[in-house]
Amino acid sequence: MILREDILSELEKELGDLLADAPANLSESALKSIQAESIGYAEHVLNALTTQELQSAGAFNRFVESTLAQARMRMHETGRR
Repeated sequence: MILREDILSELEKELGDLLADAPANLSESALKSIQAESIGYAEHVLNALTTQELQSAGAFNRFVESTLAQARMRMHETGRR
């Protein structure tokens, strides 16, 4: 059974991996901001999901990938400033 905490834990791990490979021109504060925004977004969405929706492995994978894609977009936008 996939729980909210499991999803957040996996997402934090994936975000950590993504941010570890961030471009060198991004500051530590920018990376922390991206991580906080991504986790905040994830918590907001997870709070709106039903237990049944949380149990779908396909939905879980899409959710994680979508959140990571948004983090990549934020990294790209921050790096262009």
